[in-house]
Amino acid sequence: MNHLYLIDIEGTMVKDKSFVPIDGAIDWINSLKSKDRRFVIVSNNTTHRPSDLLDLLRNLGFNLEKENLVTCVGAALNWLKTKKIKSCFVIGSIQLKSFLNENEIDTKEDEKTEAVLVGLDTSLDYQKLKIATNALVKNNAHLLALHENRVYKDENGELSPSVGAVVKALEYACQKRAKVFGKPNPTFFREIVRKLEAEPADCVMISDDPLSDLLGAKKLGMRTVFVTSGKYKDEEILKSLNKKFQPDFVYQNISQINIW
Repeated sequence: MNHLYLIDIEGTMVKDKSFVPIDGAIDWINSLKSKDRRFVIVSNNTTHRPSDLLDLLRNLGFNLEKENLVTCVGAALNWLKTKKIKSCFVIGSIQLKSFLNENEIDTKEDEKTEAVLVGLDTSLDYQKLKIATNALVKNNAHLLALHENRVYKDENGELSPSVGAVVKALEYACQKRAKVFGKPNPTFFREIVRKLEAEPADCVMISDDPLSDLLGAKKLGMRTVFVTSGKYKDEEILKSLNKKFQPDFVYQNISQINIW
């Protein structure tokens, strides 16, 4: 039986926010298509519209169709629509706000909102945190996290606090637990597997993040592959993981992985 490959983007297919492809990654991804292997790019990217992210990857040379990309942004929009939520205070990029506006979600800049949605915001300031805190406490707004990643590598290749750091601050300040949409949320993984009519045991998750992506996948029974081409340059980080959650394979980059 052919495996279903779930593949991270930043640190796995491209180096970081600069979106420079990792050596051999384009050929490896394209070879999945030529060998009729099922795969989906599973992204916690919150700074691009899903369609813009797909176009960006295609322009780099990755042979991808719309169905090959699943993002936490798309998952969040589906939830907002299901819950009939019309307004969000967004901690995030202009592109994220535009995407929500295009889908009839008002990204109002005040505390009288139904939800606070947290993505990556490189212009985050104290005023935004104050608005979010008041919305969550005074207006009892939903706290929504596009993901809970601890750190990411910026366009200069430097480690920076990621979405999870901001979410944890708001959870502590407001005594609320966030609803998380992206990796490693089990619901996010399960929905992908369900739609593609696969079983976790037949899935392989490939990522540079063993603490979120691979841990979440491993808990569901997927096989996992850790690549040291991203935020962690060696296997030292694996010492913090319980033995039963260790990745099944470790490679320097995605091009070294055998296609089963």
